[in-house]
Amino acid sequence: MELLSAAAIIELAKVQKKLLLEERVAVNKAGWLKDVLHWCNEHEIDLGDEAPRKFWITKAGIASIEHWLALHGQGTLQSQAQSRLGERTEVTSSNEKIAKIKPMQHRVLCVSCNLDQRLNQQYFFHLVDTPKQIISELEYTNIDLTYYDYLVVIENRDSFTDWHRFIPFIKGLINPLVIYRGHEKKHSKGCKALKARWREIKGDQGLVYFGDADIAGLGIAIAGEVPYQHLLLPEMRVLTAKLDPAQVNSAYDYARRNIDKRLFEKWHGLYSMLNQKAALRQQNMFNLPLVLY
Repeated sequence: MELLSAAAIIELAKVQKKLLLEERVAVNKAGWLKDVLHWCNEHEIDLGDEAPRKFWITKAGIASIEHWLALHGQGTLQSQAQSRLGERTEVTSSNEKIAKIKPMQHRVLCVSCNLDQRLNQQYFFHLVDTPKQIISELEYTNIDLTYYDYLVVIENRDSFTDWHRFIPFIKGLINPLVIYRGHEKKHSKGCKALKARWREIKGDQGLVYFGDADIAGLGIAIAGEVPYQHLLLPEMRVLTAKLDPAQVNSAYDYARRNIDKRLFEKWHGLYSMLNQKAALRQQNMFNLPLVLY
């Protein structure tokens, strides 16, 4: 019975860790991968998808390998990798540590204006005034997404902190889970993973991006493996009146490239307006009527 090489086991163990946060992982077409693909072909295992210069290994592919190893009494990829390296520590590569799943990669910042939660926090911490909102850092895997109708992702941290100020002016947004998108990798991986989980459970519906009204914001909304279905912005008549050329960041001009070809048809009107090099920062949307696009 042909076995996987030590190099293949170790590299597959690395990929398996990354797949805790992704549906698929791209790897270079190195020698170990050729050996793995040959082995998978021999055992009728579909490891993933071919690309011009890379190969995409999927969760299903790794799961099939794990299933084969278990059937033949060979343990798991992680146990084999540690055994092959002759140590009981985390698997490491030749030039960097294989990152453990850090707590921040599993966490998202959520905000709620629920009165019961606010009163409980006031009581528990002996606050003089009832807080306007509650911000909680939660494990995204522990959130029951079936309870919610929308997942709102807020771009700007200050706007996230002042979410309660937007609520009285929002129309049509019912029963949302509201989170912070995150910057510089803090919380951003958790947000990305939560979006992927949302699509698994809810399908392509209910994902809302709340950020700046500019070309870069449109670009963010359609980027990535899990694009948004809605934008939360001021009503069109108000937005038209409030757009300001002075609020345009010229550093985002790159976002204009081919964006119109990838937009939902319902956003073409917004694109035409924003493409006139005018914008409205999210921080300037307080007290404006907000709707879903």
